[in-house]
Amino acid sequence: MRLTHISFVNEQQIALGIKLGLDLRSKSVTVAAAEISDVLSKKFWGESCLGSPSEKQCELAKKFGFDISSSSRQVGNAVIEDIMLQLNHESIEKESLEPGVVVRNVHDQRKQSLVISSIAEDGTVYFKGGNGKRAWARSLVRIKGD
Repeated sequence: MRLTHISFVNEQQIALGIKLGLDLRSKSVTVAAAEISDVLSKKFWGESCLGSPSEKQCELAKKFGFDISSSSRQVGNAVIEDIMLQLNHESIEKESLEPGVVVRNVHDQRKQSLVISSIAEDGTVYFKGGNGKRAWARSLVRIKGD
C-alpha cells in the first residue's frame, strides 16, 4: 500500500531526528513522532518500557505490506494509524463522500441509510440528525442512485 494521503517529515523534523540519533527520512509524521517518543521513553523509563505490537496488529500491517513485528508498540500503533487514515481517504475518494451524500455502514445489519453532515480530516464521517452519530469513511458505501 502506498501512503498517498499521509504527511511525511520535513527537513526541520529530519534535522531534529538527527540530533536524537534517528534517521527520520521517508517516515510519516506519525511514525517519526512515535520514534521520537520511544527515544525519550527509553531515556526516562529504561529500555524495557517500549513493548511490542500485538499479533493482530502485526497481521493487519502485514496485510497492507508493512512489517511491524520488530517495532515498538508506539511505532506499531503509528503504522496502523497511518494505514487506517489512508483507507479512510481512499474510501472518501472512491465513494465520492461529501456532505449530503446518502451512505450505508457496511457493519450495520439493519442497512440503515444515513446522510453525511460533515467529514473530519481524519476520515470520521458525521451524519445529519444523528446526535453525534459517526463512522469511519472506510466503513461506508455510497447508496447507488445518488
